[in-house]
Amino acid sequence: MKIGVLTGVWHIAESASLVDSLGRAAALGFRYVDIHGVFHGGPAHLSPDERLRVKQQLQRLGLQPRNYVLHAPKNPAAATSEEQEQNLTYLREGIDLAVSWGLRQLMLNAGQWDTAVPRPEAWKRSAHFLQRVCDYAATKDVFIAQEPEPYVWFLVNDLPSAARMQADVNRDNFALLVDLGHLGLSREGPRELESVRHSIIHAHFSDHLVNQHTNQVIGTGATRTADYLAALRDLQIDRLMERYGEQELVISFELGVPHDLIADADDWVRRSLAYVQQIAPFLALA
Repeated sequence: MKIGVLTGVWHIAESASLVDSLGRAAALGFRYVDIHGVFHGGPAHLSPDERLRVKQQLQRLGLQPRNYVLHAPKNPAAATSEEQEQNLTYLREGIDLAVSWGLRQLMLNAGQWDTAVPRPEAWKRSAHFLQRVCDYAATKDVFIAQEPEPYVWFLVNDLPSAARMQADVNRDNFALLVDLGHLGLSREGPRELESVRHSIIHAHFSDHLVNQHTNQVIGTGATRTADYLAALRDLQIDRLMERYGEQELVISFELGVPHDLIADADDWVRRSLAYVQQIAPFLALA
């Protein structure tokens, strides 16, 4: 297993551009990066020249982008037919952009319940939309990774609902991004990772208060990070990455939430890295 970092922390702290955030990650010794398409790296944020500069920066710094976080503009579970086509157009553009940067994974979530849409219909809309996204991604050799969000208003908010959505979408390139901090918030222990071991393509480090999603410095919250890492190692998760064309699982730091006041983003990353390397010396940056 390797350690990566999501670029969003520098955007939250100081509104840093994607190009500048990549430079900060490389300066801290990272090889693997996740690109935050919701904050500063989505098709809506970048001109053609800026997209090219991102590609050049990745190449210049020797960074390997591993996962692209990008959500549909409209809630897939409640979108109208017209809005769903807009969602699909945007994510197709995002998939093409990801490929141009050397990415083979795009992360999204299934959407949120809406009181105006009956739950069976909302689930059906979301699953059908995800099938269409996966079908386009498959033509580009890209995997779509769903991430459970540990709130009751999300369709996929824990491992069982993720497994159900995976079964209903039923696409070979539909996989799972597991966030270790989210597991704690949804009250799922390390042993429960075994049930989804063949679906995991990527992971995030995050840490939180017991009952609040805070994305604080790793090791300062309630997440059982060491236990989750031990469980992944016991599952020999790196060997299971072969089905996705990878040699090992990358787990990336997800730090900060919008409107956080982060005086020094580099310090947050350094402290998180020091903690993880202390509790799991078998993990490395490269």
